[in-house]
Amino acid sequence: MKDGWGDMSMSDGEIAHDGLDDAWRDKLVAIGKGAAGLIPMVGGPLAEIVGVVVPGQRVDRIVAYLRSLALRVNDLADEVKTNLASNAEKIDLIEEGGYQSARATSRQRIEQIVEAVSRGLSEDDADVIRRKRLLLILGQLDEDEVNLLNAYGKSYAGADRQAFDQVHRPNPPHMQSTTAELDRDRLYQVGRENLLRLGLLRKNYGNVKKGQIPDFDASKGDFKHSVEVSYLGRMVLKEIGMQTPFDAQQTDR
Repeated sequence: MKDGWGDMSMSDGEIAHDGLDDAWRDKLVAIGKGAAGLIPMVGGPLAEIVGVVVPGQRVDRIVAYLRSLALRVNDLADEVKTNLASNAEKIDLIEEGGYQSARATSRQRIEQIVEAVSRGLSEDDADVIRRKRLLLILGQLDEDEVNLLNAYGKSYAGADRQAFDQVHRPNPPHMQSTTAELDRDRLYQVGRENLLRLGLLRKNYGNVKKGQIPDFDASKGDFKHSVEVSYLGRMVLKEIGMQTPFDAQQTDR
């Protein structure tokens, strides 16, 4: 299927049909099975969104999410799949993914959501609850902010010095900047400030000797610092399949 937000056709390795004849896929995509299925859509808040609020094209996005998630579920251990339908925390995780997929504006974002949800489905209950926090953080980011966080992740520890080339950062404002240029810069800064507020980026004030404070930058109203991805930011990136080069290197060791 295809609409204004991107190509939703299935690739060769994906489901080539609705898949309603497959037991597990049926539980994931069929609406109306209630508590007997993996996703209690009927009678729950997600059902109201699908049936009343969400326009048809957004229902397609939820279906795309469920189809992609079904592929991941098929790869889970049999014991995990057997217990999945009765596990409230994992059902809640799947539902949250459905909410976010309804608001997604690209297939890439849906795949990020699927990646985060599928990672949580194989975890123990306590870890599912905690890992859901990463998905909830993702829900507070727009795609531009995810791209910006990814650029910081790629550039972490000097790994990729061209990481910001795809972010389309506006030129720094100056005395001759037009109103439009100032607007673009302010909106860019809002995204970065949100990443800082959520703790996904951190300010690095460098090596300050004991008893001293960093130099103050009057133009920015803050002490001089650089900005880098935080450990939490790296966790979010890993959760959505965008692991930083630094962390990938650590994993390979």
